Amino acid sequence: MEYLVHNIFGNGSEFVTPVELEDKCRAFGNAQLAERVTASHPTGYSLAAAMERDGFIRAEAFCSWCVEETRFDDLNDYLVRAFGASQVVVMERQNDFARFKVRSSNNEVKLSKMFALVEDVKAKMHIREYSVSQTTLEQIFNSFASQQEEEQGFARGVFQQE
Repeated sequence: MEYLVHNIFGNGSEFVTPVELEDKCRAFGNAQLAERVTASHPTGYSLAAAMERDGFIRAEAFCSWCVEETRFDDLNDYLVRAFGASQVVVMERQNDFARFKVRSSNNEVKLSKMFALVEDVKAKMHIREYSVSQTTLEQIFNSFASQQEEEQGFARGVFQQE
């Protein structure tokens, strides 16, 4: 991390201000990362909060975040190449944790293929831990429940006072 901080910041400031954000992201190699430093982004919110509160982000925190974002992008791109863009959905994301939903065109993804794909790139993509599982009945139920419209009528047999 020291090497990265030194390459981006040199011997200058150890902070990133809002004015410098895009330039520092460009120096890291991806100017578009600056667009993720917002209150609504799943990982950029912490940098946005620090920047709003303190007026800056510490260089090491900035570089660490850029590395994590790049690793996430690489993993997401890898899964998209393996299964197709319409088959990979990010379900949850927090700091260095991500949960993906992966489907295949024939609606059957073999667990063995998923394990093999992740194992092939585990070291290269710095994946410390992972798990692969099929969709549970609870997840299916919750999915249906979240899509259901609220009932407006009265339930038969239930007395309601007005």
